[in-house]
Amino acid sequence: MESYLLLLHECDEYAPLSPEEMQAVFARYRAWSQKLRDAGRILGSNKLEDGTGRVLRSGSGKLHITDGPFTETKDVLGGYFLVTAESYEDAVELCHDCPHLDFGAIEVRRIQKV
Repeated sequence: MESYLLLLHECDEYAPLSPEEMQAVFARYRAWSQKLRDAGRILGSNKLEDGTGRVLRSGSGKLHITDGPFTETKDVLGGYFLVTAESYEDAVELCHDCPHLDFGAIEVRRIQKV
């Protein structure tokens, strides 16, 4: 098995949800991730803190640090799952019933061994 990173890209669809609806969404996430944990497929996962972080760039021989990422941008990385899968197809199959697909996109990337 190889390792794959499932990057959860967020959109603003959560905004109109009531607290009760949000709890229902969280319950679906917990059930989905527990199913993968029970199957031994999750190596790690976390939600990224909203509106915090730093972006580092190098230019003119200096390190430039800016606050970010900015949630005003269209594509915000909201979290990740590190999973095991036999292939890209297998990793994609793990995502088919992920509740995140109702609110955003999932980017699947194989971890390259170096």
